[in-house]
Amino acid sequence: YAAHPIHVVGDDVTTDHISPAGQIARAGEAADYLIQRGERADDLNVFSARRGNWEAMLRGLFTNRAVKNLLGEAIAPGSTVMAGTRGRLPPWTAAARCAEAGRSVVVVAGERYGMGSSRDWAAKGVALLGARAVLASSFERIHRSNLIGMGVLPLRLPEGVTPFSLALSPDDLIEIDAPLDALRPRARVGVRVRKADGGDIAFDAAAAIETGLEVATLAAGGLLPLILRRAREG
Repeated sequence: YAAHPIHVVGDDVTTDHISPAGQIARAGEAADYLIQRGERADDLNVFSARRGNWEAMLRGLFTNRAVKNLLGEAIAPGSTVMAGTRGRLPPWTAAARCAEAGRSVVVVAGERYGMGSSRDWAAKGVALLGARAVLASSFERIHRSNLIGMGVLPLRLPEGVTPFSLALSPDDLIEIDAPLDALRPRARVGVRVRKADGGDIAFDAAAAIETGLEVATLAAGGLLPLILRRAREG
């Protein structure tokens, strides 16, 4: 399948950078959503108190001030650049517009992606954006497992290929050759980056899959779909 990069980050991006954490800032998408539904602007509380509200949590993804989105210059935290229009939008809005246009999205990262306290929302939020894959130089062990549990394919970039060397733009298209029936633990996965300027970058990534159960989980679309499928089958 083919997808546009929605968020491109460098090394050492932790689950605290990905998942909403801390106080809900009044000037933010999550705050606007809650206030429009009757919450008091002076009592929005913290994201951990809103974990059951996926709409609020989705609006808090990548809003950490330490996160730098490499898709453009001076992109504000919690923002990305929309393919086609180059407009600055929250990731959840850009992802929704891509979905409406029939396009997928992916996240690209550097070394040690997903370190930290392994919050489930770091994986869940990326899945809710509609990302079917995350390409990273390396993954933190539990976050890698959490991505698979949400039906998101983790792919390790080969040596020498990094978010910086790829120099991705919002209009680039990342083609991933990973049919579900061909997935295997540590399988090679062909990736081709079709640059908006006409150039191509091709390489083999490695599926960061360790077991047959993880293959089955991805094929089912995540852990809960796998459990429900097996329950139906008796």
